[in-house]
Amino acid sequence: MDWEQHYLDNHTPWDKGAPAPPLLDWIENNPDLISGKVLVPGCGVGHDCRPIAEMTSATEVLGIDIAPEAVKRADQNAVSEKNRYELADLFHLSPEYQQSFDWVWEHTCFCAIDPSLRDEYARAVHGALRENGTLLAVFYLDPYDEEHLPGEGPPHGTSLWELSDRFVGSGCFRELESYVPDKCYPGRENLERVIRYEKV
Repeated sequence: MDWEQHYLDNHTPWDKGAPAPPLLDWIENNPDLISGKVLVPGCGVGHDCRPIAEMTSATEVLGIDIAPEAVKRADQNAVSEKNRYELADLFHLSPEYQQSFDWVWEHTCFCAIDPSLRDEYARAVHGALRENGTLLAVFYLDPYDEEHLPGEGPPHGTSLWELSDRFVGSGCFRELESYVPDKCYPGRENLERVIRYEKV
């Protein structure tokens, strides 16, 4: 997938123009639980980074993306000095970012990468988090419809079994909470799962 070309062509169907509703709802129900440094991989134009910077106790919110145009647009809409963006690849983070973050927020990165990279994704997030760090995620379990079938994509679907196997079964994380979000983008009702993991 040529993500940069999609941004240049303004063909970004994954961009809903607003933060993920499950994220906003989680923050509202857990005020000040997010703190310290937060990493947002595959941040796009930064919709999710901004409320984390504005509405939590985070001291730094770093959004990374592999598409230069996405990072450029995100930079133009940064809300504060603690909200910043970099052109970077989660799978090749610089040494300074290893074991550096207290939280990772996952939304649309896991479903966008090729499924063959999912174990590597779990290891990369584990490596970026500090001891006892937290991965908070909304996973798109079933992105398929009449035009988009399993085996195609991105986005690529997943299952609760796969998530448990890759994150908990790998020995990288333990699960703290898991639920179907009450709030979501239109059309995603009962198709997503919010999960919070702790690094072990």
